[in-house]
Amino acid sequence: MLILGLQGSPRKGGNTDTFLATFLDKAAHTGAAVKTIQVARAGIVPCKGCGYCETHGTCVIADDPMSTEIFGLMREADLVVAATPVFFYGISAQLKVLIDRCQTLWSRKYVYKLKDPLAATRKGMLFSVAASQGRQLFDGIHLTTKYFFDAINAQFSHALTYRGVESKGAIRQHEGLAADVDEAIQQTVLPLVKRKNVLFVSPTGACRAPMAAAIAQQRYGDCIRTGFGALRPASELSASMVRAMQRVGMDMGYRNPQNVEQALSGTTPNLAIAIGESVDKIPVPGIKTVQWSLPEPVLTDDAAMDRLRLEIEANADKLMQSFN
Repeated sequence: MLILGLQGSPRKGGNTDTFLATFLDKAAHTGAAVKTIQVARAGIVPCKGCGYCETHGTCVIADDPMSTEIFGLMREADLVVAATPVFFYGISAQLKVLIDRCQTLWSRKYVYKLKDPLAATRKGMLFSVAASQGRQLFDGIHLTTKYFFDAINAQFSHALTYRGVESKGAIRQHEGLAADVDEAIQQTVLPLVKRKNVLFVSPTGACRAPMAAAIAQQRYGDCIRTGFGALRPASELSASMVRAMQRVGMDMGYRNPQNVEQALSGTTPNLAIAIGESVDKIPVPGIKTVQWSLPEPVLTDDAAMDRLRLEIEANADKLMQSFN
């Protein structure tokens, strides 16, 4: 599983950064893969408010890190942690730029009616610190974060917020921080980490493996975490496969084929599914492997792609038996 930390403070090494790093370090020891985006230094271009995503389903800004990397990481993440200091009773400007760009994911969910395969299990957490003590100090941040998590298909798990944290490094001495972090890991991280990992592998990772991984994830997400890899990764997913999934309301946007090592993300799968007769050996020794003999699809034939999806669904019906 992947935990994505969004470090929203412009002060690297400050209290917000330290707070997030403390949590991610402990989470990594549970077996989770972790990644931090230093939002202030990521080079994210602000939303233009042009409405392009509502008519095209993608952002008009296609060449900045938000489109080339961060949207994809949000789709891959099982847990997204938004960390921000309090600026004028709101989140930092740097994190707000990232959140505003997620109008694209809002459009895919609410305009195009597409559902992300991880929507049922992805969680969102808020970390925030402030120097002052105001009673309504975190109200605005809670509201913004609530709708941010809704847009990216993450269920708001809970928030850790602390008042009176001012001098650099003060968060380290904050009473109760260690216990709160441990509780958050116990309640939110461990149930996700304990799921079984299933890796789907096809020759190029452009069609059959991502389709199977998405279908299995949506169906069994409470007990498995799927990934997909390729022996020879294609440059992008098959457009006809993406359309076939859209026809049943499933969102494959902002995902790309990757090799098997990248797909593993430092974890060892409990089960590997080899798709296609040409995938006779998966480069993960000692892992139970099951063969799905699905034909190579005709990428120009939408009807054939729909039939492939039905075949994968039939195989997915028996997936859990493979653990016996």
